[in-house]
Amino acid sequence: MELKQAMEEMIMVPGVSGFEDDIREYIRGKVEELGLKAKEDNIGNLLTTIGDSGQHVLFVAHMDELGLIVSKIDNDGSIRIRKVGGIDDRTLVGRVVEIKTQKGKVTGVLGLKPPHLMTDLDDRKKVVVWQDVRVDVGTRSKKETERLGVRVLDPMVFKKDISYITPDIVCARGVDDRAGCAIIFDALEKLKDRKLPLKITFVWSVQEEIGLKGAKVVGFNLHPDYVFAIDTMTTTDAPQMGDVFERILIGSGPALRMFDNAAIASPKLRKMIEEVAKAAKIPLQYGTGGGATDGAAMQDFGSLMMPLGIPMRYTHSPTECASVKDMENTSKLMVKIAERIAKDSKRR
Repeated sequence: MELKQAMEEMIMVPGVSGFEDDIREYIRGKVEELGLKAKEDNIGNLLTTIGDSGQHVLFVAHMDELGLIVSKIDNDGSIRIRKVGGIDDRTLVGRVVEIKTQKGKVTGVLGLKPPHLMTDLDDRKKVVVWQDVRVDVGTRSKKETERLGVRVLDPMVFKKDISYITPDIVCARGVDDRAGCAIIFDALEKLKDRKLPLKITFVWSVQEEIGLKGAKVVGFNLHPDYVFAIDTMTTTDAPQMGDVFERILIGSGPALRMFDNAAIASPKLRKMIEEVAKAAKIPLQYGTGGGATDGAAMQDFGSLMMPLGIPMRYTHSPTECASVKDMENTSKLMVKIAERIAKDSKRR
């Protein structure tokens, strides 16, 4: 399966943090098509392992995405929301959402008060906070909404489509981190028959967006020697991004996310990856932005850790943009890293 196709298909499968069932089952099916077993742990992470001896290398990408849940159904039939993950309130209004209910998918809209009804001109300048947002599902009473199957705690995702602003740059909600999910699946396909003297575990984690919850469980249970978190890395090459951080450019290769809000990556791994990338002619970039990755949670259990960042514009927005070429280079780098660790292990 081509990486680009896998990425597009994974983006379209819903999986709000804590409600990852659909995307987990999609990935499980793809792993089993390769003739491999996929194990689900108690928190919902999906894991598959190739090899059974030598150094333990772990690649992880989170399969959860930002979204909303139903927090209350009002008497007029409208739905109040609670955000799941770091959603900017500015991106909420004027959007279409899809609610996963016991009776199937229900479509709703996050309405915006039109200027025709504004009595205070300053209203146009105000950001509508999430507490004031309502979802309209076309009903006029609480009972009508409940008859659709909507219940408190039902998850909802923003309706998605996929566009390409160039032949290489994909634009969609959910590139973070379905791109990473597709990349580690692509690397799994390439490595599964190699019989390297390593134990390599591939993890599609849950609840990353609400505090790296799934990764903490994996780190506690497995204590791998090496961890590589495949996640997006916010670029600085878009308009109005400022000049505080080093430039990270779409299409210029994966980024070593050396420093963020939760971790400092391993200098030892930096040196090794630089040598591997140079030999394979894979371009590298370096990042020191904010946020956190699953690698930070696993580092706490003693692993050598490096996040491999997929350069992406407009993080946590409806228009996340990333390069397919960067994704392909990240997968290639993962394979070369595994080969290098296997080679170094033989020397010991």
